[in-house]
Amino acid sequence: MRLLSLGLGKKGCKILELLYQKGEKVNNIPLFKCYAVHQEVPFLRNIVVPTSNKFSAWLDDYEAPKSILNTIFSRNEFFEATLIITEILDTYSYELSKRIGEEMLSISDDPIIQLVLLPSLEYGSDYEEIRRRLKVLTDYSHFMLLFEDRNDLNKLIVESLNMLALVGEIDLKKRISGEVVIDTSDIFNSFMEGGLSAIGYANTHIKRSFANKLIFWKKNENPAEKAERMKNLLVKAIDENLSARCDLETAKSALVLFGGNPDDITMDGMFSCLTYIDKLFPRIELRYGDYPIPGSPVLKAMVLFSGMTGFKF
Repeated sequence: MRLLSLGLGKKGCKILELLYQKGEKVNNIPLFKCYAVHQEVPFLRNIVVPTSNKFSAWLDDYEAPKSILNTIFSRNEFFEATLIITEILDTYSYELSKRIGEEMLSISDDPIIQLVLLPSLEYGSDYEEIRRRLKVLTDYSHFMLLFEDRNDLNKLIVESLNMLALVGEIDLKKRISGEVVIDTSDIFNSFMEGGLSAIGYANTHIKRSFANKLIFWKKNENPAEKAERMKNLLVKAIDENLSARCDLETAKSALVLFGGNPDDITMDGMFSCLTYIDKLFPRIELRYGDYPIPGSPVLKAMVLFSGMTGFKF
């Protein structure tokens, strides 16, 4: 999935910088087309993206969003959706996000995803103001993806977005498909308009002996052990590493993704994960798939919950 990615304000620009540096590429093409927007030119100079991808814009310049988007679209790059990175309690980021979202809705039918950076919700944050602003932003985007402040926030954003962006991409060099092939439409169908979305993510390194790495000495691992490992990883993603403390019981849809060595991803494991989620949330709409990475020592699990109506502490 190719994403037009706009970082607004200081935190938004910093996250964007990481996506530019560490974002996935397929066939040597970046999946994140990165543009930084801030009012302070000295700050923008230090953001590591191409100079032509930096825009200085002031809130009192109401023509700035239109000018920025006209410049971007004049380059005739291919996008499948727009990702706007917004810090919810930063006035500059929030106000500009509304204006850019409004302009995007007027010129493009492509989905708009608001990646909303929340403060930690357990330290006396202005909860009612956050709820108000989130409700307002739903009028200027299609989907709301929430990330709550934490120590490893940057790592979680980059790793989970990389996994999400790889859905539907075909690497011509690998010439291999997953157990369940899905495309970008599955992502957009998994997002629910008007509701809140959050991502659970986890990974694990799979240790293999040197002998087991050699094809002629390779031993087949017990399929039940593979399935149990996949389920345990999914449980960890949901219970320990959710991007925001949303009320999962109100979720209307879930997208389950696994990435890693094809030998480590099995249909038995996938169905075990789906059964687990279905028992927790019987009325949820489920989609699933995987992205094979031959030879990878890392198995990744991600679940996107969407359509939620509030938070749960």
